[in-house]
Amino acid sequence: MSEYILLLHRERKFIAKRGVVNTHVGRVDTSNAKIGERISVNNEEFVVLKPTIIALLEKCRRGAQIIMPRDAAQIVAATGAGRGWRCLDGGSGSGFLSIILGHVVGPEGKVYTYEARKEFYDKARKNIEICGMGGVVEIKNGDINEFAEGDLDLVTLDMKGAEGMVEKVHERLNPGGWLAVYSPHIEQQVGVRKEMERCGFGYVKTVENIQREWKSLGGYTHPVPKGIMHTGFLTFGRKI
Repeated sequence: MSEYILLLHRERKFIAKRGVVNTHVGRVDTSNAKIGERISVNNEEFVVLKPTIIALLEKCRRGAQIIMPRDAAQIVAATGAGRGWRCLDGGSGSGFLSIILGHVVGPEGKVYTYEARKEFYDKARKNIEICGMGGVVEIKNGDINEFAEGDLDLVTLDMKGAEGMVEKVHERLNPGGWLAVYSPHIEQQVGVRKEMERCGFGYVKTVENIQREWKSLGGYTHPVPKGIMHTGFLTFGRKI
């Protein structure tokens, strides 16, 4: 896989493979540039950096609706996911959540993910490769309902009918393991909560992730009047 670099300018950023990068002020040759090196083109300065996992996701193709990084961060924060964890993510969609989880659990851990739709499976597999997560994230073109993995520390579900998966997930989780279910609609979360409680999950809670960006201009500070504030609902439960 070719190495990606982040070319950072005071106004814009460019994520590209090493080589000549076309920018808004001209062509920048990064072929032999070191990480941290500054390059000047037409009196404009760029710094060459190693891209973060979030920056690499900007290069990835989207097919299905993705779980936003802020929702993925909420999952990691609520569950305490970390190095060495074994995770299951269904369905993959464009692979964004699996990639972030792979980055979190590291080479000591593992993320299994299922995507039944071939076109989305192909996109997600390519995205996993772009982000360098091929050794951690194992994607399968199949039905998440038929997953066979066990000894899991975290299962994430972003799919219709997630409530029908709760009992099987409870069986396959390690003691203390977490289930996190994402949905844009609160109605599904009501059904998921009922199943979690029936199956013996503890610490069940549902949260809505809302963020609003603010800006300061000319001495006045106010919220940005556009963007996505509400993304969806997350329901968490822990196997006791």
